Amino acid sequence: MTQLDAVPALGHPAQAPGWQPDRGAHRLIFGRMYEDSDVERTVLPRDGRILCVASAGDTALALAADGRQVTAVDANPAQIGYVRERLRGAPARPGSTERLLHHARRVLAGVGWRRTDLAAFCDLDDPAEQLTRWRERFDNRRFRLVLGAALGPAGVRAGGFGAFTKAASGPARRFDLVVRQRLERGLGRHPNRTNPYVRGLLLGEAPPPAPAVDPDRLDLVYADVAAYLESVPPGTFTGFSLSNVLDAVGPAYAARLRAAVHRAGRPGAVAIWRSFGPGDGRAAEQKWAARDRAMLWGSLRIERIGTAS
Repeated sequence: MTQLDAVPALGHPAQAPGWQPDRGAHRLIFGRMYEDSDVERTVLPRDGRILCVASAGDTALALAADGRQVTAVDANPAQIGYVRERLRGAPARPGSTERLLHHARRVLAGVGWRRTDLAAFCDLDDPAEQLTRWRERFDNRRFRLVLGAALGPAGVRAGGFGAFTKAASGPARRFDLVVRQRLERGLGRHPNRTNPYVRGLLLGEAPPPAPAVDPDRLDLVYADVAAYLESVPPGTFTGFSLSNVLDAVGPAYAARLRAAVHRAGRPGAVAIWRSFGPGDGRAAEQKWAARDRAMLWGSLRIERIGTAS
């Protein structure tokens, strides 16, 4: 059954210094998730209970539709309310992130990115051909100038995403260059025709309707994720989908959240951590990041609780 439990929201990334993509409090930030839930569906256990960062609900709904028991937690009540709407069958709607992307697509249309060309590109199913077409038709000087303005240091600060993008770019690299590299990596690996994240990014298509979910399989909790995990009995969860919450918080909160995950996880529980940054540079983390069809992530760490990692 769904619920809305009020737990003090202390230190959640949506309230951390530097993370303010939407200046108004409690507005919908994400209308869809930019994470490939197939990773979670493949890796997370089917038994026990799974904790997800709620965000737009795509991952929580996919896991619950597969028959898992899921608790989705978010410190933004607008996101919790939105997931509840989708659980009841409401269609996806845009948040501030999607409105920003819509504006970017309009700008790119003005410098030659025609929708008909993008639609044909999204119908390709050969990664080698996709990469050639991308380089010849879309990754041109005008695109680089627009991307540099939007995701360069000034654009990132103006959009309020500095806390997240800092993890990816660092002092010597620009986030727009990182994004171009990751787009090339994904386009050269995943067939566009079967990749809904490409169509969402380039065409602005809404995500597919939420799958039918038994409401008894999904609990919605309005809380700071670390505070919530500290409040539950030890060993409550067998799996965790934690998005990239560590990108936007300081060392103290990161240590607190990691400790809370280990406390709330059963021995052998699986935790999935994404980051825009390269993580520890481990090959396995980078391979999993490349496997994620959303194409954004620098590292994707799969951690087993209670074992050496």
